[in-house]
Amino acid sequence: MPTHGFYNGWNPAGKKIRAGGTLDMQYAFSKKAQGVYQGIGAGIHTFFSKDLLGTPATIYLFQGAPLVLLSDHLALGYEWNLGISSGWKDNGTVTVSPMNVYINVAALFTWKVNGFWKIVFGPEYTHFSNGDTKFPNGGANTVNFRIGAKRSLAASQTVPVENIFARMETKLSVPQSMSYDLVCFGGWRADRVVKENHLIVFNKAFPFAGLNFNPLYHFNSHLSAGASLDLLYDRSANIIVNENPDGTSSFSYPSLLQQTSAGISARAELSMPVFAVNIGIGYSFQLDDCTRNMSSELNAFYGIFSLKAFVSDRLFLNVSYRLNSVLYSHNLMFGIGWRFGSILHP
Repeated sequence: MPTHGFYNGWNPAGKKIRAGGTLDMQYAFSKKAQGVYQGIGAGIHTFFSKDLLGTPATIYLFQGAPLVLLSDHLALGYEWNLGISSGWKDNGTVTVSPMNVYINVAALFTWKVNGFWKIVFGPEYTHFSNGDTKFPNGGANTVNFRIGAKRSLAASQTVPVENIFARMETKLSVPQSMSYDLVCFGGWRADRVVKENHLIVFNKAFPFAGLNFNPLYHFNSHLSAGASLDLLYDRSANIIVNENPDGTSSFSYPSLLQQTSAGISARAELSMPVFAVNIGIGYSFQLDDCTRNMSSELNAFYGIFSLKAFVSDRLFLNVSYRLNSVLYSHNLMFGIGWRFGSILHP
């Protein structure tokens, strides 16, 4: 997907980049033979432009499940991948970091050949980005068609799709149907400002940190929804640019409250064994907005995509990606969380 002019030929080689390929190897396991599978994978990617983009390799976690049984042998399901990629070419435009985040989502058909072999195929979308840890951050986005084969180590049986989401129609059989997730997170990002129609880029590792508190009502053991209170301190927010007598630029920091925001977001969460995917959309506001002439990026709509990996029933690791104005990357967050209230067992 040519989301940047670099892919349309605005590059040193004057080359249009339109095609690519990926070779993946995955190892998966299925807990309690539910049909839901998860595991670890590795891949190598080419865009047939090694001199411009490199030949990145990825390592990632993944999870998937069948959703619709179309026949005795054919099922339609989903799969997501989340990991890191390395080996990118620093072209100064779209990929400037040697390592980038790797995100992939796929709609997959699975054809059961026999008890050991299955054929998988279907469309998928892939996104590579450094999470604004360095600029520019054009990244790479592709739409692919996947085809591959699965070999089970033991003869597998067809799991009825209705068994995978067996409790989707009923409430949880526990006294509490609410849980409360508290997450502490942090990371770093680069930033840039526009002053007098000039883009000033600060490729400095500005730290950020925050908390979110997310009550969730559980409709069943897989689907939850609720609202989240999101607090964010961003050291790069609202930087004041100063023009020096020698023609160079420097910057200074505003007050603490002018770099801190509070937001509220609507969240939905899909829970599976080990992992949970949480997405949301909300609005944040700067805590100190007394300087009305300051255009603050903290006063904006935002989107959140989070992956929770449960170490125990209550303790989980959290990786989140925040988008400002819902469309533009803001930061990649790493955190740890604790679940209060009811415990799910998908």
